[in-house]
Amino acid sequence: MSDGKIAVIILTKDEEIHISRAISSVRDHVDEIHVIDCYSKDNTVPIAEKEGAYVHKRPWVSYSDQLNWAISHLSEDINWVLRLDADEYLASGVDLRAEIKSHILTCPHVQGILCLRLMIFKGKILKHGGMNEKPVLRLFRRKGAVCDNRLVDEHIHIDGIIRTGQIRLIDHDLKGMPFWIEKHKRYADLEARQYLKDCKMPWQNTIVRNQQHFIKRSMYYKLPPFIRPILYFMFRYFVQAGFLDGYSGLNYAYRQALWYRLLIDVRILSLRRKCKKTND
Repeated sequence: MSDGKIAVIILTKDEEIHISRAISSVRDHVDEIHVIDCYSKDNTVPIAEKEGAYVHKRPWVSYSDQLNWAISHLSEDINWVLRLDADEYLASGVDLRAEIKSHILTCPHVQGILCLRLMIFKGKILKHGGMNEKPVLRLFRRKGAVCDNRLVDEHIHIDGIIRTGQIRLIDHDLKGMPFWIEKHKRYADLEARQYLKDCKMPWQNTIVRNQQHFIKRSMYYKLPPFIRPILYFMFRYFVQAGFLDGYSGLNYAYRQALWYRLLIDVRILSLRRKCKKTND
């Protein structure tokens, strides 16, 4: 049984440390590999080309703009798309074609398959704190798929049946903690801007396309600033048992659930003050 070709899309910007690993993990499972590069200054492009990928150079506007462009420029014979971040790779023992066929046999109109993402942080796979085999929509039919036009935390939206599969993706950033910190500083600014943008849109007119966005808007951001990151950290570390991952679990919960979220609240207040001064 055939259901069209499979393509992988990877967005890059100075990813020479990751790109070979990412491409090698999917090469035998897909028909085409497309790297959308934002004018990397390192060896990302020659490495990707050497690994057999089609490289498209394009200036950065946003993650969603880059991904939607890539999806829309795939050839018509591509039916399925796997979205892979440059610092991720497909776990060994995975058969993408067999996985797709198994879902089509039982549900011919399936439009998307949730992959299970595992994260390696500080050299250890996080198995607790809400991070173990987290379902993410990364494998989907090309037609009708679109990435949310958000500044951060973008998600693929499709109209149709989504099923959970057994495809595992490993998220393992090799760039080190200084890079992680600077990246999350940028994300905090984008998250704060997205939050203020969402606040201007009435709730009843907002299309909530995934559970994470719904929880953020209907629950998390209803809590007081600076209190909510503390509560979120306690939830991730104690209720979801992040402490069972030892030092790596504590480090990740502190940085991602507490420090990062506090940074977002600081940035929200800063932007609000700036807006108020502009309007006065």
